[in-house]
Amino acid sequence: MTLSTADTLFLVLGVIDISGMFAGIGYMRFLANTKMDILQRCFKNSWGVTNGYAFGYGGVWGRIMIIGRISGYVAFSTFYIKRGLLSPDDLKELPVPLKQKLIALQWFGIILLAVMFGLALLAEFDVV
Repeated sequence: MTLSTADTLFLVLGVIDISGMFAGIGYMRFLANTKMDILQRCFKNSWGVTNGYAFGYGGVWGRIMIIGRISGYVAFSTFYIKRGLLSPDDLKELPVPLKQKLIALQWFGIILLAVMFGLALLAEFDVV
């Protein structure tokens, strides 16, 4: 069985996309194990972060969910500040390198998810 060029490209993009998702989850786990104390200290007045900390008692996956939630709050801060889920003072306390990492992590996940949906649509409409 031989693959056409389009099939090979589709396969390579899919493998890169799924690998990127796993790498993102691994990086979230790294942040959860090394930076969780800083994040808890910085977001002590934000209802959206402190209310969802019950996930922190859920083990590794719970802490990964908290990192995902916080990265969403940091990446789209104006949305959450307007709704009262995030305190602007807490966001100012967050160290800039950590803030940049969380924003990059959020957009990395969004882009990989968009690529995955794009590949699924291409497969659904028999383009590839």
